[in-house]
Amino acid sequence: MAKHDDIKDEAIRALLATAHQQMRSGKAAGAVRSIADAYLATMARRPAMLEETVELRPGRTMRKVMRWPALGANLDLDSVVAGQPRITFIRDRFAISEAITYYEYAVETALAQGL
Repeated sequence: MAKHDDIKDEAIRALLATAHQQMRSGKAAGAVRSIADAYLATMARRPAMLEETVELRPGRTMRKVMRWPALGANLDLDSVVAGQPRITFIRDRFAISEAITYYEYAVETALAQGL
C-alpha cells in the first residue's frame, strides 16, 4: 500500500497525514473530508487530469478522475466538465473502511501524478 509520506507536495501530504491521523482516531467523516480536499488539490495542481480518459469497453470511455469512489463524497461530473471539480457530500457519516478506500485512492493518484 502506498503511503502519504511518499508524496512530495507538502500541502497534499499534510492533508493526507491529517486524514491518516483522523482514521486512527476513529474520525472517519473528518478523514473523508480531508481526503476529498487532498484529491481536489491534486486536480488543481494537475489540471490535465480532468481531460484524461479510460476506456470502459470499445468505443466507450469515461474521465479518469471520475473513478473517485462514490461512497457518499461524490465527485460531481458537471463540475469536472466545467473545469472546477467539486465533491458533494451526500451524507455526514462514514465508516473507517470507506475512509481507507478514499485514502488509498487519493494517495495512489497523487503519486501517479508525480506529486
